[in-house]
Amino acid sequence: MKVALDILLQSGEGQFVEYKGCFDRPKDKPERKRKLRFVAKDIAICLAEFANADGGTLLVGVENSGQVTGFPYSEEETRNITKMAADSWKRVVPYHCQLVVHEGQRVMAFEVDTQTDIYTLTDGRTPYRNNDQTMWLSIDEVAALKKTKTSTLIERTILPHTEIGDLDPQLLDRFRKAVGAEADLTDEDLLAQFDLVVRNGTGIVLTLAACLLFGKPPMVRFHERCGVNFRRFEGTAALSGTHSNEIRDETLEEPLPILIEKTFELLKSQIKVSTKLRDLFFEERPEYPAFAWQEAIINAIAHRNYAFRGNGIEIWMFDDRLEIKSPGLPPEPVTIEALQLRKEIHASRNPRIMRAFKALRLVRERGEGIPRMFEEMEASLLPTPEFRVAEQFFAVTLRNTVVFDDDTMNWLRTFPIERMNNRQRRILAFAYQSGKGYFSLGEYAKENKIEKENAKREIKQLIDIGIVEMVGLRKGAKYYPVMQRGTIEERLREYFARHNSLTNAEYRRLFGITKTRTASLQLDKLVKDGFLTRGGTRRWARYYESKKSKKVNRFK
Repeated sequence: MKVALDILLQSGEGQFVEYKGCFDRPKDKPERKRKLRFVAKDIAICLAEFANADGGTLLVGVENSGQVTGFPYSEEETRNITKMAADSWKRVVPYHCQLVVHEGQRVMAFEVDTQTDIYTLTDGRTPYRNNDQTMWLSIDEVAALKKTKTSTLIERTILPHTEIGDLDPQLLDRFRKAVGAEADLTDEDLLAQFDLVVRNGTGIVLTLAACLLFGKPPMVRFHERCGVNFRRFEGTAALSGTHSNEIRDETLEEPLPILIEKTFELLKSQIKVSTKLRDLFFEERPEYPAFAWQEAIINAIAHRNYAFRGNGIEIWMFDDRLEIKSPGLPPEPVTIEALQLRKEIHASRNPRIMRAFKALRLVRERGEGIPRMFEEMEASLLPTPEFRVAEQFFAVTLRNTVVFDDDTMNWLRTFPIERMNNRQRRILAFAYQSGKGYFSLGEYAKENKIEKENAKREIKQLIDIGIVEMVGLRKGAKYYPVMQRGTIEERLREYFARHNSLTNAEYRRLFGITKTRTASLQLDKLVKDGFLTRGGTRRWARYYESKKSKKVNRFK
């Protein structure tokens, strides 16, 4: 097998690994083998989606949890399963199959390389592997994927007059250990199993992917511009001539795993750590969250179009932002719109390189990188990542300017911020900074770059915990932040200095609240916390300043 079974079982399901069990466990009934046609259907779909995406390994006889429960079928049943799977494709998917024994249990392992063709089921559906899920592609998506497939041929380009001696033995040994290759497997056979070399009559010839991953420098022997150029500028714009403000210009050219690590080291030395208060919880934080800029660099290296031999990856650092530019457009089915909506969509222009990165633990394959970039930037109260395409380059911009000024942050602290996520905090800040004092559903979705259904759910959370109240109905509804505890208690003390009791209606007039329910929620919380006591119920309820509150007030 390309990858040792133990490592596949440890990795869990993802872009390159899928588990399928062989037993049904009906409630209150004995366990039984799954019917052959259902197992065959699972195999047919999974192998087709792997072939259409980046390739992968299907382990039949393993539950979703990773527990090995065994492949219980006889040789004849196995032949029937594979025949039914083959009959499910319009064009047969090329795969390798092997029966493996793990701790006394049999597992059937199916391995598929990424293919240049598109594989469709006999019912007309085309599956595609997206992280650990199956996507069903539309006709337009299939056409777009066919175009992308042609660019994946670049990493398979044969480099004449190359041989195994052109590769770094230390990197090959690191790769061998990472994939759990058997000790007696030659380097040539290892690379052949990962489709990184091509055999000819006398031996092997290296592909571009093999040389980019493991080649001995100088890397220009294999590709004219496969490195990273880092430039740092003083200020917020790149000036030239006598006004040049460039203070650093450095180019790194190394085998790709080393290139990633050295680029990380270089950026880490350039990113400052600020002691200024940068969000609602921490007093010290780097200019940019480490995960965000590291993910942007990995994506630039892993997904760039290596057919562009005159352009390399560029990283420009300014006082206020970091720009990472990579040759080539996002591979289908990834779009700028999908990235901005934080959808977990996986596609690789260079699937062989990507699979090697996964084996070397340089990347994860679950498509979670872009959504987490947003989360990390939001957690630092920084603007969300910006994506753009310009002249066949894909660019990511990270900005280090804090979203909220000190006045806004002081206002936000009057709310129970620990009960809100960053999008909810942002919309409250929007209501404050805009001067409107409220926000709409459309503004929530637009400001946070999320779909309206998700915005509705998060607004309802704010209403339920008494942070905002809704005024108006449906599309015309407006949501107003409700004054919070610290200010409420101060005003109530002033109120009770002149009055003996308080009603729900008086509380609403005092704090500009329109909804009885909103006021009731806040009054209940004040009673629970011991600031108020209640007499009566429902419409006859009256609220009094508690003895505890009076004592606290007296000693202030």
